[in-house]
Amino acid sequence: MLQDLRYALRTLLRSPGLTLAAVLTLGLGIGANTAMFAVVDRLFFRPPAHVVDPDRVVRVNATTTVPPYGTFTIPIGTYPRYTDFRDHAHSFLAVAAYGQGGFSLGVGEHAEHVTGEMVTASFFSLLGVRPTLGRFFGSDEDRVGAAEHVAVLSHEFWERHFGDDRGVLGKQVQLGRSVYTVIGVAPEGFSGIDLAVPDLWVPLSVAAPEVMGPDALGPHYFWLSGVVARVRPGVDLTQAAAEGTTIYRSRFAQTGDSTATVSLGSVHAALGPGARSDVKLSVWLAAACGIVLLIACANVANLLLARAVQRKREMAVRLALGASRGRLTRQLLAESAVLAALGGAAAVLVTLWVGPLLRASFLPANAAASAMLDPRILVFATLAVLATAVLAGSAPAYQASAPDLSSELKAGEREGRFQASATRTGLLVGQVALTLVLLMGAGLFVTSLQRVEHLRLGFDPDRLIVASVDLQSLGYKRPAINSLYEQMRERVQGLRGVSGASLAVGHPFGSGFAVSLEVPGLDSLPRVQTGGPYIAAVTPDYFRTMGTVVRRGRVFAPTDNAGSQHVAVVNETMARLYWPNDDPIGKCLKIGGRASACTEVIGVVEDARRGQVTDEVVVQYFVVLSQSDSIMKWPVTALMVRTDGHAEALVGAVRREVQGTSADLPYPTIDPMPQRFAGQLRPWRLGSALLSAFGGLGLLLAAIGLYGVLSYVVSQRTQEIGVRLALGAEARDVRRLVMIQGLRVVGVGVLVGTAAALAAGRAIASLLYGVTPHDPLVLSIVIAILVGVAALASYLPARRATRVDPMVALRYE
Repeated sequence: MLQDLRYALRTLLRSPGLTLAAVLTLGLGIGANTAMFAVVDRLFFRPPAHVVDPDRVVRVNATTTVPPYGTFTIPIGTYPRYTDFRDHAHSFLAVAAYGQGGFSLGVGEHAEHVTGEMVTASFFSLLGVRPTLGRFFGSDEDRVGAAEHVAVLSHEFWERHFGDDRGVLGKQVQLGRSVYTVIGVAPEGFSGIDLAVPDLWVPLSVAAPEVMGPDALGPHYFWLSGVVARVRPGVDLTQAAAEGTTIYRSRFAQTGDSTATVSLGSVHAALGPGARSDVKLSVWLAAACGIVLLIACANVANLLLARAVQRKREMAVRLALGASRGRLTRQLLAESAVLAALGGAAAVLVTLWVGPLLRASFLPANAAASAMLDPRILVFATLAVLATAVLAGSAPAYQASAPDLSSELKAGEREGRFQASATRTGLLVGQVALTLVLLMGAGLFVTSLQRVEHLRLGFDPDRLIVASVDLQSLGYKRPAINSLYEQMRERVQGLRGVSGASLAVGHPFGSGFAVSLEVPGLDSLPRVQTGGPYIAAVTPDYFRTMGTVVRRGRVFAPTDNAGSQHVAVVNETMARLYWPNDDPIGKCLKIGGRASACTEVIGVVEDARRGQVTDEVVVQYFVVLSQSDSIMKWPVTALMVRTDGHAEALVGAVRREVQGTSADLPYPTIDPMPQRFAGQLRPWRLGSALLSAFGGLGLLLAAIGLYGVLSYVVSQRTQEIGVRLALGAEARDVRRLVMIQGLRVVGVGVLVGTAAALAAGRAIASLLYGVTPHDPLVLSIVIAILVGVAALASYLPARRATRVDPMVALRYE
C-alpha cells in the first residue's frame, strides 16, 4: 500500500496543473461540509455538556387544539401544570421546569444586562451535573417566602466578573432590587439543556414572582420555557408519553381538548416542535454542502478520466506484462486517495476560515467560540476524505484499468477515442442537474427575502428606537411606572436629533394584551388565526412617531384625555371584519364588557404587524393611555423614539437619558427597530447568501467541467475537424457542431435538475415566503443563467476548433 501511495504521489507531481485543480476543488467541497457539520453537530447530535445519560432526558410537550386558532405543540407552560405533572407522573425519576429571562445586574447608570434561568431545585440533580465550586440550591430554597435568595453562577460568568476567585461563595449579586447570595459555580461549558450558557441560575419559585409579576406561579401565566424529565430505567418512552397524556387530559380539563396528547421530545431543542427557522435552514444548507461535494467529486472524476484516457496505452502495456486488473485498479484508487488526502488538508484551512462564520450565524456566542477542530469534527472530515476518494476515483480507475489491448497496443492508434467519454458526459449531466438544484434554492430564498423586505409593516422601522425598562421587577406599580416613563419621554424628546417620542402599552414585535370586548350588533367577534382582538394604549402622538398611515377619520389629539369622551382607533383588519358593509367611524366599543360605557371609534389606521413579520395581521385597536386606567392593569411597556438621522447614532444618548431619570433604574433595553426587524430576516438572508455562494461554486465547477469535456472532444477530433474544414465546411458550422454537443448535454442536465429542484423545493416550502417552490419566473431565470454560462463554456473550445489548420490536422495522430 505504501508503495502504491508513493508511486501515486510521484505520478500526480508530474501533472501539477491537474493535481492543483483537483486538490482545490476537493478542498472547497470537503471544507464546506466539515464547517457545516460543525454547526449541525452542535444543533442536533452533540450531547449537552455535563449531562449524565442524556438519552434518558426528555422535553415534555403537549399537543393541543385551541379553536379557532388550530393545533399547537408547546411546553407545559404554567407552573401549576408542571407541579401536577411532577406529582402524578410515575414514569420519571425526576421532573424539572425552567424559564429564561434577562436580569439587571445592579441599578443606576452602572447597571448591566445579564442572562439567567429560573429553575426548580430538581433541575441540576435531574441532569446529573456537579458544581465546580460550592453547591446547587435545594427545595427549601426554591419556595415562595424562602429565607434567603441564592444564585448559582455559570463558569463563564464567574471567570468574567470574578476573575476565577474561589472565594466567590457567599458574595452577593444584585439582580434588580433583590440581592442574591452566590452558593455555587457550575462546571465550564454547562448550559443546561439549551445551547446558550446563561450567566446564572436562580430558584424559580423565588425569582419568578419578582421578575414576571405576582401572578407568575398562577394557572393563567404561560411563561415556562420548558419542562424536562428523566425517564426511569426500564420504562419505554412510548409508555411514559401515554401516562403523561392520561395525566394531562384528566388534570387539565380546563383546556377543553379531550384529544390533547403529551409527547417526549429529544433533549436537543433543534429536534423539537419549536425549532427556529434558521435551525431548520441549517439542515438544508448541510444538504446543499453535500451537493457541492458531489459536484466537486464529479469534476475531479472528469479530470481523472481525461488523464486516464491518456494513460490507457500505459495500462495496456502493464496488463500485457502480467499485471492484474485489480492491481491496476488499486494503483489508480491510490492516486484518488492521495488527491482526497491533499484535498482534506486544504479543507482544514477552509474549515478554519469558513467555520467560525457559519457558527456565528447559527449558534450562540459560547457555542460558536468552541474549538473548531475537535475529535468529532476531525472524524467527520476523515470520513468525508475517504468517501471523496471512492466517489472521485472509482469511475476513472474502472475506465483506465479495462483497456482494449488489441487496439491500444497498435502503433499509430490514438491514445483514446471519443466513445470513451460517455462516463464523462454522464458526470457532466449530474453536475449540471445538481447545480440547477442549488441555484433554484438560492433563487427561491432571494425572492423570499425580497418579498419580506418589501412588506409594509404598518409603521416605518427606519430611524425608530424602542426603549423599555423592567420596572415591575423592582416593585413599581402601574401609576409609578407610567409616571417614570413619562419623565423618560420628556427627557428623550429634548434630545437633538429626536423628532418624536411616544409611550405605548403593547407595541410591534412586543407583547400583546387583550381585555373583554363587546361590539353592539355583533353576537360574536370575528377572529383571525393569530388571535385577538388585541388592545394597545398609546399617547396621542404615537401614530406620528411610528409613521403609521391613517386610512380614515382621525387619530388621537392632545384634547383626548381622561376627562373627555373615550375614543378608539381600529386597524384595517378590525374595520373590515367587524363592519364589512358599514363605516366604522362613530361605532361603539364596550371595552371591559357589556356594562362598560361606549368608546367611540374615531379612526382607522393601516395594519401593523405585531409578532413575526410573516404572521397574519391581527385584529387590533388603540385607546388613549390617559383613558386606559379603568380598562387595563398593564403599565407602559415601551418608549418609541423617532430620530432625524440614523437610529444607531442616538442609542447611547437615549440610554443616558433613560438611566438618568432615576438613580435606581435597572438596565434599560434600547434597540433600533431595524435591528429587531433584521433578526426576523436572518433565515432568508442566510439562505440567500449561502445558497447563492454554493450555487455559484457549483456553477463554476460545472462550467469548468463542460469546458474540459469539450476541449477533450476537440482534441480527440482534431483530424475530423481538419477534414471538414479542408472539404469546405464553414467555421461557423464547426463552431455550431461543438456548441450543440455541449448544450445537448446541458439540456439533459437541465431536465433532470428541474425535476430534482421541484422535488427539493417542496421540502423547503415552509421556509419560503411569498413564492411557491415551483415559481416559473425563478426557474426560468435559473435555467437562463445556467444555459448562458454553459454557452460561454462551450464557445471557447468551439472557437479553438475553428482555428485548426487543415494541413496540420490531416497529419495529426
